[in-house]
Amino acid sequence: MIRRCEVDLVLKAIRRSGVADQVERILVPHHTGRPRELSVEVFFVGAILVASRGLTLTLDNVHKALTKWIAPSVQNALGTRVKSESGVQSEPITIRQVRYLLSAIEQRLEFSMGYAPDLTDVEREIRSEALQAIIDKLIRASHPQMMPKNISIAWDSSGVESFGKPRWAATATSDAVDADLDEVEAAMAEVRGVIEREKTKKGKAKTGKKEVREVTSSDRDAHLGYRTKTHDNKSTKLFGYDLFAGVGVLPVGADPDEMPKLLLSMTLRPAAGDTSDPTLGALDRLVEEGYEIDELLVDRGFSYKRPEDWAMELHRRAISQVQDIHPLDRGVKDYEGIRIVRGVPYCVATDDELFDNPPPPHFKVGPLKKRATNEERLSHERNTNALEEFLARNAKLQQHAFVFNQNAPTKADPFQTQWICPGKAGKLKCELCPLSEHYPADRPVVENPGPLATAPKCCRQATIVIPGPVLAKLRQRDPWGSPKWIDSFARRSAIEGIFGNLRSQSTQNIKRGFCRVVGLVKTSLMLTFEVVAANIRLVRKWAKRTSLTTDPLCVEFPPDHGFEELDENGEICLAEPFCFDDPPDDLAA
Repeated sequence: MIRRCEVDLVLKAIRRSGVADQVERILVPHHTGRPRELSVEVFFVGAILVASRGLTLTLDNVHKALTKWIAPSVQNALGTRVKSESGVQSEPITIRQVRYLLSAIEQRLEFSMGYAPDLTDVEREIRSEALQAIIDKLIRASHPQMMPKNISIAWDSSGVESFGKPRWAATATSDAVDADLDEVEAAMAEVRGVIEREKTKKGKAKTGKKEVREVTSSDRDAHLGYRTKTHDNKSTKLFGYDLFAGVGVLPVGADPDEMPKLLLSMTLRPAAGDTSDPTLGALDRLVEEGYEIDELLVDRGFSYKRPEDWAMELHRRAISQVQDIHPLDRGVKDYEGIRIVRGVPYCVATDDELFDNPPPPHFKVGPLKKRATNEERLSHERNTNALEEFLARNAKLQQHAFVFNQNAPTKADPFQTQWICPGKAGKLKCELCPLSEHYPADRPVVENPGPLATAPKCCRQATIVIPGPVLAKLRQRDPWGSPKWIDSFARRSAIEGIFGNLRSQSTQNIKRGFCRVVGLVKTSLMLTFEVVAANIRLVRKWAKRTSLTTDPLCVEFPPDHGFEELDENGEICLAEPFCFDDPPDDLAA
């Protein structure tokens, strides 16, 4: 049995968002026709109640939640049952009414080519923005009101399988196969995201026919794509959608209980599509709502993006990226005698061995547990030694790095930057920099720098200007692999934790069939209900741990006596209007 106070809590979140009235106006813009027995508000409440229990988010379960799993008095208050003037209790709403309402919402919001091919581009954009606004408002309503606005965001994407299965044309052939997530964009075909490159068991490329098979499915919005292979899905193949989501995180060193780690924004798109547009769109919407975003923490998949499509767009928004760097982007590039490595300029005389510093197995190595086995002790020792060696070599490398001086934008290149060579910045002793003779004795010495007449321009000038496209793609506030970067990038585990929470069997259990509907609109709404339920559960745990229960979503529930709420006469109050106040404990007892 779902308690009245739980219904009350979800209803508060729905009314706080204001989306129910918005959707009602979309469904009935002129307030004509016979009124529905099931309102949008009540439908959303039922869906979130089902999601909060980790049950399959089917319309049948939503119907049961509204007609069987809550007390008759609550059903009467919500309008799923109505008691007539003669005292006769009506029958509850039917499953047909639940299905009709969701289909009506989809029909009004559908914007994809698969289900609404006759829409104009303007109509398509209006509907897309309306759906995204509903998603955003519902998610924001599941946050406590004291959430800070000045934050960093840990961002990532995750695959969501469609309930519909792909069906292949019988006469076509294809060599599409698995691919690692880091190789998706490099190997992605243009048609429905099918990868035309296959790897053999030995890891070598396999050649053959590369005809793309046409795919049909009951879900016309879902596409073929790829995801990270895990213990649960056991494959990198995906037919469905990409979920783009972000979690607000605090600065390094802040109290972790200062703010709950909640999903802040989400967007669902067909798989194998662009990743930059949904992310930049989400950032713009958050800024419009008053959020001040200074950093975006992303994985190395975003390093595939062209600077003009990604890094420069973040720079225009005054957002610094904190990202891991793909091995293919860790090589040395030359720019007028300056060695560019991982978005940082280095002295031309830097030893090549310093650049050969592969990352350790783990950037963070926790303490060894008390009853560790010999194998665990050896593994912990290897990881610790590897990390210490990596940090030591990286520290030597950073002594040869140029020092950022200032931004030097021009009309032609607004991302141009100015740098000082390490010799003139006091990091190295160099014959080409006479002042360096007076540096402390512990400074490294540049060996054989060559004559000043033939030295690069950076050695003959006080500063050097580097064009934006040269560094923009991989440039970060803290150099990759440095202790500050490691501490900053470690905050990205917040989004991984949210995804794990959504997929865990003991919580939301999102997997193929978590909602047995198809289409981008329906799947987005169902996924939003799951996110709202997860956010409410997480914020209530945070509030209980920190004793911050002033927000309406954080108020503790009264004791559960396991009975229907009664009025002052000890009777079930079927006709009493719904209110937010729980009955006194002595009456409920």
